[in-house]
Amino acid sequence: MAVKTILIVEDEPIIGMELKESLEKLGYNVPEVIRNADGVMSGVIKNNPDLIIMDIYLKSFIDGIDAAQRVKMMKDTPIIFLTAYPNDSIRKKAMTIKPAAYLLKPIRGEELQMKIKEVLG
Repeated sequence: MAVKTILIVEDEPIIGMELKESLEKLGYNVPEVIRNADGVMSGVIKNNPDLIIMDIYLKSFIDGIDAAQRVKMMKDTPIIFLTAYPNDSIRKKAMTIKPAAYLLKPIRGEELQMKIKEVLG
């Protein structure tokens, strides 16, 4: 079975690196952690991920939802949204993208692992 590639979009360096290390221990290829929405499209083109794990609130001009919309116009890559700020209006906006999952931080490793397996098979 081919190793699946997961792209992480997370502006908090510690969280991004922890996610990267956890996923690599599970056998996934995590080529980079993108820290802002501006780098998402080039990261998708360069790495051709099987899955994107995207923080919603990014220190960028656009948020993770807008970045995900741009990705979906180019390629139907599954996206798991992460957020530390549960809010009904943000959740409704995120659901218009039809994400594979919408998870609240702090992320439980087992929950994320289960969602990834559901998405990637």
